[in-house]
Amino acid sequence: MRTSVIVPTYNEGKTIGKCLWALRRQTFKDYEIIVVDGHSKDNTVEIAKKYADKILFDEGKGAGAARNLAVKAVNSEIVAFVDGDTTVPENWVETVDKVFKKGIVGVGGPLLPDGGGFSDKLIFFVCADLLRRTSSALGAHQFSGANCAYSREAYLKAGGFREDLDMLDDADLSMRIKKFSKEKFEPKLYAMTSLRRTKQKGHVKTIKEYLRGYISLLTTGMVKKPSYLREIKKD
Repeated sequence: MRTSVIVPTYNEGKTIGKCLWALRRQTFKDYEIIVVDGHSKDNTVEIAKKYADKILFDEGKGAGAARNLAVKAVNSEIVAFVDGDTTVPENWVETVDKVFKKGIVGVGGPLLPDGGGFSDKLIFFVCADLLRRTSSALGAHQFSGANCAYSREAYLKAGGFREDLDMLDDADLSMRIKKFSKEKFEPKLYAMTSLRRTKQKGHVKTIKEYLRGYISLLTTGMVKKPSYLREIKKD
């Protein structure tokens, strides 16, 4: 099945080359790379032009809005998402294709730290692998926007990413889209992502903010953007 891999970016010049190079060398061939840029002020777009099949521009309304814009602009059966500071193995799109041939409408996998030490790997294993694996087994999927894919048809029926959420719009979508058919947490669909958030703010503060976010989303349907996310630097 044809797959569009969508990468939202804003000032990702230091990481986007590595991200797109990994996407460009996929074993599966029936796919395209779509970069949606929020008018970056660095060299993100210049680098993206070397690898992407198409570059779109949004108005800087956030990653969710950028992803929605791209999904409406493509015709592929599957829409997949990777962040600009994230890299995937060469069989990533092939793994997505195999999962969807089993009648799945949504898939996500674990996130691994790109570098770091034992504590980083342990935290990611618990929070970005074990908890997501467990929640999916209970039917409460929590896919990361940095590593997931959906049937375009189901995605549009669900309304895509909520643009009024400041965070956890990815978890919200995976919870909403399950009403259309089966979703799956696939351990083989892994991705490696930047440690810049935890390096700057620490594991404890990051985990606390996400826990507060989940509680707010489940109890009120909304999430206020933590101040620490606004302070994250793209380095």
